[in-house]
Amino acid sequence: MRSILRSVLSGFGIRAVHEASDGAEALEQVVDRKPDIVLCDWVMRPFGGNEFLRILRGDHDLVISTTPVLIVSAHAMKANIMEAVKIGIHGFVAKPIAPAILYRHIGEVLERQEMHGRSKGILGPGQQPKPVEVKLEPTIKDSGLALL
Repeated sequence: MRSILRSVLSGFGIRAVHEASDGAEALEQVVDRKPDIVLCDWVMRPFGGNEFLRILRGDHDLVISTTPVLIVSAHAMKANIMEAVKIGIHGFVAKPIAPAILYRHIGEVLERQEMHGRSKGILGPGQQPKPVEVKLEPTIKDSGLALL
């Protein structure tokens, strides 16, 4: 699945995509690279997306703890989405992915980050993403991504 996502992201013109083989490696990469956005699955090893998010959100470094996270998962059950929202995701895209939907979600997350700063993009309990008018091309193409 990562290779498919890499191809889709390359098709968007994204200049840097970094991959991690599991949640532990992903945390290391977030600390080392401080990506613009992280795409991760809900089901990972050695720990799942929920634990990855809890560790990430609990980091003492504000840049790391507020890194935008977009869940891309086939496990799009309401309970998983609600748990992810409580922990602080920026969006959830169900697999199989439609490139246009992924593009829109990434653009919206990055636009919110530009407009409001990292911490403002996190969805809290009961919050819905606010619609924004997005100029996607420059925002997405100038981004570095971490891909899990």
